[in-house]
Amino acid sequence: MPKNITYKDTIEEADAVYGISGEVAIPIRQTNIKTNIIKDSIRGLPHPKPLVVEVASWQIGILLGSVLLMGFVKAFSNSRFNQGIRALFNYTVAQEITREEKVFFHRSNIFFSLIHLLTVSLFLFQFRERINTGDINSDKFSFFLLILTFLAGMYFVKYIFSRILLFVFNDTYLAPEYIFNISLYNNWLGSILVPVLCITYFTQLLFQDILIYLTIPLALIVFFFRLFRLIKIGQTRGVSYVYIFVYICSLEILPLVVLFRIFILQ
Repeated sequence: MPKNITYKDTIEEADAVYGISGEVAIPIRQTNIKTNIIKDSIRGLPHPKPLVVEVASWQIGILLGSVLLMGFVKAFSNSRFNQGIRALFNYTVAQEITREEKVFFHRSNIFFSLIHLLTVSLFLFQFRERINTGDINSDKFSFFLLILTFLAGMYFVKYIFSRILLFVFNDTYLAPEYIFNISLYNNWLGSILVPVLCITYFTQLLFQDILIYLTIPLALIVFFFRLFRLIKIGQTRGVSYVYIFVYICSLEILPLVVLFRIFILQ
């Protein structure tokens, strides 16, 4: 006799939490989960290297003093400061300034002349050290003073020469006008060198790039502007072109050649 087979239905119970019935009938797929285990240890933070600036403390002090002098002139002689900027490109404005009582010995002009001497001496010192030795020796402050003395003596000779022109040409306004225009463009050059020196001291740009692409073009522009102004003064005062040419060669170009030969190529 056949055996009696008893079928037992699967007891379905509802989930007590979500109320899902027939949860047992849901198919389940078995998968192998792979975990990525980082075997390397946690890397430490990078160790930054400080930027070594090859600039002596006295160079920073002189540059900071030049910036403070510029701010002092702008704050307390604003009208003369603005006149000087317009006189760079307008000869008529320069003539109006020279008719005043104080031209060369005006407070703003004295301060800007001091800025010019300091910044040009700093740049020549930096140029000489970079070209000859490749680095800066902080013990050469005496050499900086020598450059500063030479520049001051050179402009003093030009001042004496302008007084001699007063007697030779018997022109009362020639000497003050000559002195003012020379100092005007020198002051412009000194003001330009302030940001140039800041870039040189506090950035990682190569000094050769700063010299070639920034300093030399700006210095040439100022130099040619000054030559054109001197020619304009000579034409206005009736000075012969021969005298103007002799002056440019003897008191404009020759001192630069001597300065370069003594302090750069020695």
